[in-house]
Amino acid sequence: MRRVRQALQGIATPRWDRLLVTLWLVGFAIARSARFKERDPYWQVRAGLENLSGQPLARPDSWSWAPVGGDWYQNSPLWDTLLGAGYSVAGFWGLFAVTLATMVGYFLLAERLALRLGGRPLPTLAGLLAVFSATLAMLSPRATLAVQLLILLGVWAALAWADGPAGRLAWPVNLAAILALALGLSTLGNWVHLSFLLIGPGMGVVWLVVWFFAPLRRSVKAALSVAGLVGWGLGPLLSPYGLAAGLERTAAVQRACQGVILEWSTPFTQGMPAELVAMAVIAAVAAVTVVGWLLRRWLRGPRDLAFGGLLALAVIGVPSSLLGLSAVRFLGIGLLTLAPVLAVGVTALVDRVRVRWAHAAASRWWEYTTGRLWRIVLWLTAVVLTPAALLLGANHSLPAEASLVAQLPSGCRLYSDAGLAGPVILLRPDVKVWIDGRADYYGRERTLLQHAYLEGTAPELVPTGTTCVVLDTSLGEIPLVKALDGSSLWRAAGQDGPYRLWLPSGA
Repeated sequence: MRRVRQALQGIATPRWDRLLVTLWLVGFAIARSARFKERDPYWQVRAGLENLSGQPLARPDSWSWAPVGGDWYQNSPLWDTLLGAGYSVAGFWGLFAVTLATMVGYFLLAERLALRLGGRPLPTLAGLLAVFSATLAMLSPRATLAVQLLILLGVWAALAWADGPAGRLAWPVNLAAILALALGLSTLGNWVHLSFLLIGPGMGVVWLVVWFFAPLRRSVKAALSVAGLVGWGLGPLLSPYGLAAGLERTAAVQRACQGVILEWSTPFTQGMPAELVAMAVIAAVAAVTVVGWLLRRWLRGPRDLAFGGLLALAVIGVPSSLLGLSAVRFLGIGLLTLAPVLAVGVTALVDRVRVRWAHAAASRWWEYTTGRLWRIVLWLTAVVLTPAALLLGANHSLPAEASLVAQLPSGCRLYSDAGLAGPVILLRPDVKVWIDGRADYYGRERTLLQHAYLEGTAPELVPTGTTCVVLDTSLGEIPLVKALDGSSLWRAAGQDGPYRLWLPSGA
């Protein structure tokens, strides 16, 4: 019993707080990287493999048995290539490794930023886990996660430079160094995802906020501001397709997806998953709370470099969170950018509660605001959950429908929902699909027709030429499922969990 008490006393000290936080964040990342709902990463792996084989970034489609014509342009060529490289080295374990490395990188950078801006380890962990749980649907091996990592990296780099070399170097050296750094990060971001065509110049403004609050000479601030704006602004010119073509591709995505693809729809659309509606409410509340809290700090101070970092993150996070009320895709950007800010806010909230309860220092409520109790709880919980996280990690990004995909007849022409086509494109190159997640390539008309087939309102049961059908029955009541079961032209040929396969009756 004495040894147990000694062990508990040991873990109840702040000495191991950073290790405790890291353990929790890495465990969360392992569990999430191992199995995710998003299906686009699987066809992105195939795209990356083709990139590595030397195919051009813009190329004719080779995955569909009903192509729409014209070249397909990748929106995230570098990210696709990274996924493909991981897969080429170790299959799904390689995909898992790339996903895990990116997610851990983002998680730990968010934690480090929060601590730099005024957070303490345990309240920071609580704030981050709350945000990550709310944005679970957005945590997957898509390029948007890598973009989030670059946004936080950009803010961290500006803070580190302002707090270190900037004050010791002459303004010309500052200008040259920051110009090179901004140009490098902006160019990298534009190759990771075309959304950086707009985010890049925005990061120049974010850096302006940091420089404004930095304790530096005016000449240095001016040099840093000019260099940051120019460097971040030039990056889009070095994007994969150039500025004009890149903006056209961005507009094409919006034209094809607005209001018909889930992530481009308002979270209050009928039939929207409950977790996305909840995320929208959380994002709106978080944005309003952050604005109020930062306004309070502006009025009461201190207006120091840490405040500049918080405000810089809010410059992107708050508008994105509110924009998410019109399109779901922005909810994740907003909340994941605000994560360090909210973590610092949780620390401030704990401090206020402790002050309020200071007169009752011997009470249980006071104990709930101290780190000693929560360190013991978190360490013991981590010990219990670690085996579960490792067990989940054994899924190593393998798609749940892989077994059924293997049952598809060789060379069949598949009709499925756009998501299910992703694993098929990767696992069964011999099977061509009618549609997949590349809505910008297929266009709005094909996407609307896809919905009509699933809802049973199309002029025919399935597209003419289809020789195999796979549907995910866990998505809710799909009229096409009932129609296929009742059709004399089709027969049920396989099932694995919620995934069902139909083949022509004569096959």
